[in-house]
Amino acid sequence: MAKNTYYYYDQESCSFKEVEPKRSRRYLQAAGTLALALVIAGLLAWGMDARWIGTPEEAALEAENEALQEQVADVDDRVERFSNKLDTLASTDRKLYRKLFQTDPIGKDVRRVGVGGTDPYEAFERFDERTTRLMRQTEHSLDRLERQMRLQEASYRRLTKMARQRRAKMAHLPAIQPADGPIVSGFGQRDHPILEVEKMHAGLDILLDEGAPVIAPGKGTVTRVDFSASYGNVVEIKHGDTGYTTRYAHLSRVPDRIEEGDVLKRGETFAFSGNTGRSTGSHLHYEVRDAKNRAINPIYFFAPSMTPEQYQQLKKKAEQSGAAFDY
Repeated sequence: MAKNTYYYYDQESCSFKEVEPKRSRRYLQAAGTLALALVIAGLLAWGMDARWIGTPEEAALEAENEALQEQVADVDDRVERFSNKLDTLASTDRKLYRKLFQTDPIGKDVRRVGVGGTDPYEAFERFDERTTRLMRQTEHSLDRLERQMRLQEASYRRLTKMARQRRAKMAHLPAIQPADGPIVSGFGQRDHPILEVEKMHAGLDILLDEGAPVIAPGKGTVTRVDFSASYGNVVEIKHGDTGYTTRYAHLSRVPDRIEEGDVLKRGETFAFSGNTGRSTGSHLHYEVRDAKNRAINPIYFFAPSMTPEQYQQLKKKAEQSGAAFDY
């Protein structure tokens, strides 16, 4: 680059003369140029330092890391919401289902489903403080959620099993009247109408016309089809694992198709009322006995208003609506 040359007009010689710069000025110019060069070099070095600006790839990674941190924080919030919903289910489990099935609730210590041992999140320590905190918190929440889900799943499996057992038991329970008629003689001590002595009446007498249908009050297996001097034509039904057996006496007839070992559904007709055995008129004598063959008042097992006819109407209505109906 050409050096700039400056001139001035000398009036004495009437000519232009070259300006001779002072040495100090030249030094100042050189120092300024050097300082400017140092500043520019420093700025370039600062700009190339990855700690401040970095390469485009590093800038992209930084943005991606920020996005991932935000996503992890969002996941942690969602996990917390799911965990709260599981707490609600656990509360329902404790306050409703287990009381309904009369079983002990899951203890608080078990509900905590804690873990011990070494730190399972130690590997996250290699990241920066914020990332480490987020990842630890999220992983801890996920582990807790997984343990809660496993515990609740196991609880519901047990409750489902209990519900099936309860449903089967309820289907076998003698829960309705075996015939549609008024109860004319109750359970307990009474004057026997034939023997004319005070005697224990081990069941209920239901007034019926001869030949009126007698139905099974609950699902069960026929264990006796017989005739005796006192009971006349008699049928007994064992009601599954409930421990109860029902007895039906003074029947006019039992269809030939009904045999010992037959399984009857609730509401199924299996005999007809009559006046056989030690009886003064057409009626049904109905007993309920426990596993030790002790007589129990049948009135405890059904509401008198639930007659066989009403039961059939209820059954028909449930079937039309598509609802499940236990027989």
